[in-house]
Amino acid sequence: MSLIQKAKTLGRFAIDLVFPVSCVICGKEDQFLCPECQNRLPRLEHQKCIVCQKSAPFGKTHPACSTRNTADGLICALPYSHPKIENLIRVFKYKFISDLSNSLAEIILKEIKNQNLEEYVQGFIVVPVPLHKRRFAWRGFNQAQLLSYRIAHGLILQVDNHVVLRTKNTKPQTKLTREGRKANITDAFALNPDSMIAGKKFLLIDDVVTSGATMNEIAKLLKQNKAIEVWACAVAHG
Repeated sequence: MSLIQKAKTLGRFAIDLVFPVSCVICGKEDQFLCPECQNRLPRLEHQKCIVCQKSAPFGKTHPACSTRNTADGLICALPYSHPKIENLIRVFKYKFISDLSNSLAEIILKEIKNQNLEEYVQGFIVVPVPLHKRRFAWRGFNQAQLLSYRIAHGLILQVDNHVVLRTKNTKPQTKLTREGRKANITDAFALNPDSMIAGKKFLLIDDVVTSGATMNEIAKLLKQNKAIEVWACAVAHG
């Protein structure tokens, strides 16, 4: 563990001693997201095509939109535009409350089951969207990685943290225009040359999907190396 990570851990311990663990929405103690607030969070009315952003049954990319440079499907659970959800994600990522990962992963798992895709994704390899090493050192954890462990456990799938590498420290996608997101993420990833990709299926995990540029960039790399199928999954879409 780095000195920065140790400092964050000690700081978090000190905060927990002074301030009790409480729901980030209603303030109820003992959990960062209580079951009542979790159940009341608004859900997406329908899944969207990762390319054109229009309604798509089960989240599968429209045939007219699908290419070797796009993910084959996208599953999200919550609308990022809702203030409570935006705050929930912000607290998870930027206030170092990694314990929220279990609750957020449960929300994703429920949506996968609601879309009747639990059996469909069997055999997929779960891949978290990687952080650049500088951002990981600052934050102390990769939120996508934490979500991936819980999702993989719930679906009985394998996690691979090493197949995709982050080669560029990009700006947050949510603050950029659609064109800016594409430019920001171009050449931001590479594949581990030691990874076996051909003939396999992958499920990419992140906390938020905006334009889909990040997921499609990774999907493109995997498909160029003969991955059979690549789906994406996130807590929120916005």
